[in-house]
Amino acid sequence: MRSLFFTVVLCVCSGFASAADVVGSVILSFGDNIAKAADGSERVLKRHSDVYASDVLTTGDKGRLQLRFSDHSRLALKPASVFRIDEYQFDQQQPEQGKAIFKLLQGGMRTISGKIGKSKPDNYRLETTVATIGIRGTHYGVQYTEEGVYCETVDGAIDVMTDIGQMRVNAGEGASVSANGAIEKSAATGQTGDYLMRKSTQEDSNTAPTENTQIEATIEQLTEAVEETTESVSSRAPQGALVAVAFTRDSKKGLSAGNGSVMADAISRKPSSIRIDSRTEQGDLVRGFTHLASRPNITNHACSPCVLSATGDLDALSESGTLELGGANVTWGRWNADFSLRENRKEQDLDGDFHFMYSDSLTTQAQLDSLALVRSGAYIYSHTSGSSMLTAPQIDTGATGSLNGFDSSVVPAGRYASGTYVVIDWDAQQVEQVSISAGIDDGDGMRHVSLTEEAGVRTDLNDILKGGELALTGSCNGGQCTVNGNDTAMAGQLTFDLVGRQAEGAVTSYAASGDNPVKQNITVVGTVLLKDTGPVPTAAH
Repeated sequence: MRSLFFTVVLCVCSGFASAADVVGSVILSFGDNIAKAADGSERVLKRHSDVYASDVLTTGDKGRLQLRFSDHSRLALKPASVFRIDEYQFDQQQPEQGKAIFKLLQGGMRTISGKIGKSKPDNYRLETTVATIGIRGTHYGVQYTEEGVYCETVDGAIDVMTDIGQMRVNAGEGASVSANGAIEKSAATGQTGDYLMRKSTQEDSNTAPTENTQIEATIEQLTEAVEETTESVSSRAPQGALVAVAFTRDSKKGLSAGNGSVMADAISRKPSSIRIDSRTEQGDLVRGFTHLASRPNITNHACSPCVLSATGDLDALSESGTLELGGANVTWGRWNADFSLRENRKEQDLDGDFHFMYSDSLTTQAQLDSLALVRSGAYIYSHTSGSSMLTAPQIDTGATGSLNGFDSSVVPAGRYASGTYVVIDWDAQQVEQVSISAGIDDGDGMRHVSLTEEAGVRTDLNDILKGGELALTGSCNGGQCTVNGNDTAMAGQLTFDLVGRQAEGAVTSYAASGDNPVKQNITVVGTVLLKDTGPVPTAAH
């Protein structure tokens, strides 16, 4: 079973390198860490983010970053560091032809070399402002100092070269390089890192190394932190429980809509856990979660490691409700105060409320397989006008409105109906259509938001259930969305998870963002429980 993920929808940058230029990926990222591409565009670095040839990697003042390159080498950057991938070439079929040239421009690092340079050491080098470092099968570290650069070797040996000299530094030894190029050897001090990256037994094979155990320890610490802040009012959700969430984030780049889903893993305590408050008649209220993605993110904006804590009393909760559906208990609500979201240990600025919809169990794979044998054709999961099984759609101004219910009497071209619904083709095992329709008064008029699946795109059911997402596209018109007759284009995503023994409903979150014609950020977020209303009427086909 795939682990679930949590994603911010709005892109941070406009340019990405091609997949052919990918040279490695992030295995750990805490704090504000970014990559700047050759075209000047910037990407936030999260766990599983790709890195590319020519990237300049920068860690924040409290940032930490660990990477794994395609040749199985490891790199750990300390806070306030700048590291450039000047040149990187590696082919698993011809490892001896690999080449890597790196530059440490600021801060400090530790690294374990991989296959590049193993047979031809001259094919690897690290450059600093005062010295160039070559390797001889090595685990070493480098740190800028007031005098110049300090380097030390944990395993193997390095060659330190300057304009005026050269020195080999063996395991257990260190070397200080002054600004004029003078090299002075000493015993290693350990100052290049307060932790060691340890080699996996797989690192010299053709398979990728196992995950760094430090990541597992970190998510364990984050889980314990949430439990400490919420333990007086909450308990751990059962294995297989799921929460879908939606919110609006306020960053230096403006407002962006976010949503996602997290599944509880009560057995191993990783990659995620959910804390619930079951003391009230309002059902299982979500008080917090921790999440660490265990599969590569499909965007660069996954919240991982991600921690939510809601510590307020019930006066801070709006639109809460609960329902039993096919043996599953579903609860929803909006925390409008006394909650916090921390991403990579940094607290996020949120605008508006934190929406959640929780179920203590999902439709199992065995139940889905049985349904696939007896169901044929397209089935509708819909929202009914007037239903309270949702958190109301909320926009960037903080205002909330209503979702439009499924309406088969008004049928736009190429659609089954209007309103809010999802259509599943059980024969093809695909999500065939999606429609999110909302109306919200933003103070200048009524906004009408219409979101659908991307044109011509069908999503395999297995790709969205239990952690996937489906891309949304659409528009917003009216109110602040329309300027001089021009509407706002919107883009976002939907999460969709079936609940009940017969898949009687779907726990759903949605989020979308866009900029209106005068560059004002436009967002909409919310959650809704869609109910199975049976096959699509024959006349609708």
